Amino acid sequence: MGGFQQQGFSQPLPNGFQQSTFNSLPTAQYGAPSGTLNASYEQEEADSGRQPKTGLIIGIIALIVVVLAASLGGGFLYLRSRAPVVQVTPTATPLPAPAGKPLFSDTFANNNNGWDLTSKAGQFSVKVGNGSMTLEDDNNRLLWELIPNNQNFSDFFLTVDANLTKGSQANGYGIYIRGTSDQNLDIATYYRFEVYGDGSYAIFKGTVDASGVSNSQQLVNYTPTTIINKAGKVNHIAISAKGSTMAFYVNGQKLKTIIDDTYASGSVALFVSNLLQSPAGAAATFSNLMIYPPQPWA
Repeated sequence: MGGFQQQGFSQPLPNGFQQSTFNSLPTAQYGAPSGTLNASYEQEEADSGRQPKTGLIIGIIALIVVVLAASLGGGFLYLRSRAPVVQVTPTATPLPAPAGKPLFSDTFANNNNGWDLTSKAGQFSVKVGNGSMTLEDDNNRLLWELIPNNQNFSDFFLTVDANLTKGSQANGYGIYIRGTSDQNLDIATYYRFEVYGDGSYAIFKGTVDASGVSNSQQLVNYTPTTIINKAGKVNHIAISAKGSTMAFYVNGQKLKTIIDDTYASGSVALFVSNLLQSPAGAAATFSNLMIYPPQPWA
């Protein structure tokens, strides 16, 4: 069970909020800060800043060729255009179809599985039906939704289609795995795979210190990639968990493998994060959630 951390609400709920302003959670837990996002643009500016120097050298060489051609009495001038820089996007390769009877599945045609639909107008909402689940937070927090019935999973292969459907591209969404709750019914220990609307991802690990305070550690820093579709387009997410080895895939491509034996089992939750640096309001839509036994090829 999760907890709802907001003044005036103390009942335990299967979904829950994590305050973006938690002192125990560094800003990195909620995605890259503006400075990190800007770093890529600064690098682009730096790269483009080198272009005039290259152009000047090419111009000088061209002038020398002209002068030499003229001095040899030839009227011949060979001009070579610069080849454009093309960004190569990796081709998505379908993963093999998972084998075995699913440990859990939901097409979200209805709420027969019993997801918690507690919502509060203007603050957060959970909607299930017509083939999808939509999680929305409007208070710059992280809203998570546990898989119903307190189910625990150890080794598994999870797949889900997900998309950021509202809010700034800096907002995130994704999946908690091997989670456990603290005395406040918040997800305190976990591994968390977070995809951002700008086409990047990060991986986090939740730990609890000696005083019982939950902290977040970045296992993989904010990483842009052309493999991930940006906000408005669906990403096919897959996670393989086998013992201490966890592999994270998007659109058929393995992004990262993590080896960590701290947590062997726990709950699974879907989430959306409305980052503190972003305007209020973020929503993520999930569909076709499947959790299979571990796959030999993953």
